[in-house]
Order: sequence, then C-alpha cells, then structure tokens
Amino acid sequence: MAKRGLYANINARKKKGISRSKKKSTISPKAYANMKAGFPKKKKKKKA
Repeated sequence: MAKRGLYANINARKKKGISRSKKKSTISPKAYANMKAGFPKKKKKKKA
C-alpha cells in the first residue's frame, strides 16, 4: 500500500510535475510555518 500523509502527497505531486509554487499554495502561512518547525506538539494548559 502506498504511503499516506502530507509529505507523501507533496512528494507525489512533485514527482508528477504538478506541484504548486509557494505563491499559489493552498496551505496557510501559519500551517506552513508549523510544518517547517516539524509539527511541534501543542502545549497543554495547566489546570489551576
């Protein structure tokens, strides 16, 4: 079975030659920054 997920889909499109430029990207700048940071886990709120 083929790999699934964001990176797999990006790389599959890249191989096919139909990847979008960053300018025409559908991903938000916030989500892109999160991806570049390696998807850090969200900090949990402390219960007072």
